[in-house]
Amino acid sequence: KTGVAIMKTSNRETAATRAVLAGVLLLLHLCCVQSWQESAILASRPYLIDSQVVDIQWVNQTGPNARPNGRVVFVRSAQGSVYRSMDDGKNWASQREQMMSDEEEAYQSRVQQMIFSKAHPHYAVMKGYGEHSWFTKDQGNTYLKRDFGNFVEIRLHPKNPEFVLATKYEGGFPNRYLSLFLSTNFGESWRKLVSSVYQFEWGDPEAPGVEERSIFACVRKEDAPAKTGFVDWDPNIDFVVSHDFFATSSILIPHGNRFAVHPPYWFVAAMNPVEELEVKLWVSADGGGDFKVASFPYQLSERSYRVLDSKEGSVFVQVAHGDRDRQFANVYMSGPDGRRYSLSLRRVMKDFKGVSDFDRVNGADGVYIANVADTEAAPEPTTFGAALQGLIFGGGGDEGSLHSKSVITFNKGAEWQPLKAPSRDSQGNRVECEGCSLHINGKTAGLFGPVYSSTASTGLILATGNVGRNLRPRTDEINTYFSRDAGRTWEEVRKGSYIYEFGDHGALMVMADNQQATTDLLFSWNEGLNWTSFPFWKHHVEVENIITEPSGNSQIFILYGRRNDKGVLIQLDFGTLHERRCVGSNVPGSDISDYEEWTPADALRDGSCVMGRKVTYLRRKREVRCFNGFDYDRVENRFNCPCTRNDYECDFGYQLNDKNECERVPEMPLAGLGPPDQCQDFFTVPSGYRRVPGDTCSGGEAQERLEPRRLGCPGMSRTALLLLMVVLSLVAVFGVVTYMRRKHAGFSGWGPSSWAGAGDVLEGCRGLVETLFSGGGGGAHRYHGLNSNVDLDDDFGLGDDDEEAPVLSESLHEYALGVLPVASPATDVIRLAPAEAEAPIGGLPSAPVPSLAPPPPPPRP
Repeated sequence: KTGVAIMKTSNRETAATRAVLAGVLLLLHLCCVQSWQESAILASRPYLIDSQVVDIQWVNQTGPNARPNGRVVFVRSAQGSVYRSMDDGKNWASQREQMMSDEEEAYQSRVQQMIFSKAHPHYAVMKGYGEHSWFTKDQGNTYLKRDFGNFVEIRLHPKNPEFVLATKYEGGFPNRYLSLFLSTNFGESWRKLVSSVYQFEWGDPEAPGVEERSIFACVRKEDAPAKTGFVDWDPNIDFVVSHDFFATSSILIPHGNRFAVHPPYWFVAAMNPVEELEVKLWVSADGGGDFKVASFPYQLSERSYRVLDSKEGSVFVQVAHGDRDRQFANVYMSGPDGRRYSLSLRRVMKDFKGVSDFDRVNGADGVYIANVADTEAAPEPTTFGAALQGLIFGGGGDEGSLHSKSVITFNKGAEWQPLKAPSRDSQGNRVECEGCSLHINGKTAGLFGPVYSSTASTGLILATGNVGRNLRPRTDEINTYFSRDAGRTWEEVRKGSYIYEFGDHGALMVMADNQQATTDLLFSWNEGLNWTSFPFWKHHVEVENIITEPSGNSQIFILYGRRNDKGVLIQLDFGTLHERRCVGSNVPGSDISDYEEWTPADALRDGSCVMGRKVTYLRRKREVRCFNGFDYDRVENRFNCPCTRNDYECDFGYQLNDKNECERVPEMPLAGLGPPDQCQDFFTVPSGYRRVPGDTCSGGEAQERLEPRRLGCPGMSRTALLLLMVVLSLVAVFGVVTYMRRKHAGFSGWGPSSWAGAGDVLEGCRGLVETLFSGGGGGAHRYHGLNSNVDLDDDFGLGDDDEEAPVLSESLHEYALGVLPVASPATDVIRLAPAEAEAPIGGLPSAPVPSLAPPPPPPRP
């Protein structure tokens, strides 16, 4: 018994010892895990500011010291306070002490706008709300306060950091006006240039015909009568240019009231002095050197234009055609010169400010995503506040809020199609929805995360939305989606709406819940296959955004949001999360490489050609856990492909029918089919198609069939005259040589028998001469293949403006807006044709695009 008792006691001691050891091991494990997390992801101590963040800017991300934890970041709060970080957001300091003197109150140092120089990274202006503005030449180490007046707008020169333009009000109400002032010593002294300025901008000195002192502006005539009331458009305002600081100036576009700059394109909206609601768009494709009027297939009463995109050698323009489509607008695409526009997409959704759901996928050629009105679905009931907003600002109305559908193009707007829905959700369940597609939120979504892509993260897209027949506004139906092939396929990565960001060239994805306050964020090193939660603070924060430096190469992020009435700034450094750097970029696809090659495949054609070329990108394998590094250089290989139908879009005056063919717009005159008034050698006859701008295809059957044709000018062209002179010279030489040879042989006659051979030659020359005089062929054969019989007269020469576009009847106006009831196409690819009218189509917000809306009236005192 004693032995048994001893044994039991020993067993109890052993069990207790094991329990203690297990507890110690558990504590060590927890400590190690905590230590690993703290050492792997470095979260800075949260920095509280006086209110929420409204602006954040990296200053010298392209400077020589632009390395991780070495970049300067500025933040402006809603209350006008400015904060600066010298180490990528890890530590912050208020700029108020450097900007205000001891006798000033805090409100006197409020900043309305932060303006940073493109000419020199150390120069910046903090524009105040009142009489003060602050100028710095050392990135905020010191400030010089300028009390010149209450500036309305400030522009820093793109090349000379000392040159500054600014406007401020002069005169008394109601005859107040804006005057333009110049400083050539960075705000130390100013001189007045011109009065009654409504908009202004520096010219680009690198553009043809533009100098360092060139200034473009919309200026009201000095002798014009005083304005009565607050009229949107003013016929007495002209778009002018000066190349000598307004010692002299010249009018470029009469009645040009507003302009927007999207290098290299300049756009000017000029009003019709007879009908003030009509506006024409003028375009320059060379930085403001030469302007031409834009041509649209419909001459409607446009109230405003908005340039949506101009990054890939052409322009997308949103045109508002009137009050009936105030919740949506048509989008047109230009050729390379930005002048001649064809309809690309009808009924693109927009808000009352004119901002539309139209997004370019960065890092992928020719890919755009848009939301279009779903007029088949019953509108959502409009709340009282939304209805009041619509009545005041012209957005929405008492008809309710329209549903929308998402569409995507892989050939730059030539053809659109729905987004492919994922087959399973983020929990592995099958998605059961026959005939459904994916619909994602754009810039007008408000609280939900918008479409987001980065140039440094080729092919990667994050967005929020839902699978269904249209986009749903309910929070419980919104999920987060991801595409790694530029929108061709999608997968759900998380339930609910999140805000997100890419880092390390797309190798790192970070996101946080943006619908409720949280203490954690999620990150993934394998493009969403697995997500890891990381607690960034013990207190809940309403996360508004997660952002990294503009190049997208860093592993450092700044999370900002709100806690109570304060703003919160937290730096997140993932630089030490993985010690191993990716290898094998020179042998992609092999077992020893962390990289693979990816070639985008055009969903509208067989093969892997996009925009007329096969592009192979080097990207990290999805399942690999490694980082690219700040200095990683992405490799691309490009090869041109033979041309196919998908490399072409409809030319000006044409649009798609239900057979995927380009046909002339109804009631459009057959303009452009004949020779111009001043024809030189050749002229071009449209085929109804034009190559998609930026497309680089070469050869192929489609190129010969669809390219516009060059025909010889009628009559005697300069080339024909030159050829005729050569032929006559040869005939003369031939005659002289023949005469001398026959004379040497003893022949002296000039009879027909002796000139039979020469007669044959002259007969051939006569045929050639007839061909030269007829401009390359007989009139009946010259237009062989055109759909219409065309006579050669001045009716086919293009005018100087939109005279080639008819003033529409009511029925054609409805046709332009896409609301005529006609049959729908059988295919799921969306066609821009009359047949589509009955079947309507269907991270971070991008920087705001300036609108060509009317200039604002001067404020009341």
